[in-house]
Amino acid sequence: MRNIAFIALVGMSFIACSGDDKTDSGESGDTDTIGDDDDDTTTTPLSVVIDWTDDGEVPTDTDGDTLPDIGCGDSVTVTITDPLGETSWSFGMAETGSTNGWTGEDCYQGYLTYNFCHSVGVADTIPETTDCSANSVADGVTLMDAAKDPFLTYYLEDSLGTCFTWGEDITYYGPVNCTEMAR
Repeated sequence: MRNIAFIALVGMSFIACSGDDKTDSGESGDTDTIGDDDDDTTTTPLSVVIDWTDDGEVPTDTDGDTLPDIGCGDSVTVTITDPLGETSWSFGMAETGSTNGWTGEDCYQGYLTYNFCHSVGVADTIPETTDCSANSVADGVTLMDAAKDPFLTYYLEDSLGTCFTWGEDITYYGPVNCTEMAR
């Protein structure tokens, strides 16, 4: 089982762990049998850093259709440290803390016909979309922005299908039985 840590950066930091870093009451970091004579080993937890780059733009309508066309979204960098060496992940975000929030990038239920999941490595940046319509979102381009971070629930899945979730409302992903990464 993975130990888990999560850190979010946007002027605030969160750290969470799931499970204990040691399996017995021996020395700190001891993950072997109590009282044995072999070397102690330390377990490094899975950790995720979410870093939003707020471009400061306020969404504006440039074509008169009342939908914002410029300034939507901010880029987000996802940095993953996995002691098991996983290098390929699926990453999703759902705006669960808002009525009619955007869920088209959630890797789960989606929004109408939009259901995207971002493929990320151990340190990837997902740039913002240049057009505020849902049609401009694709794997690797986001409509989300830094201001929405407190209202987002995040999803991460490894190549074996093990998923992790954290954020505003982890019950959103309840039916897929993800491991919770507390804020």
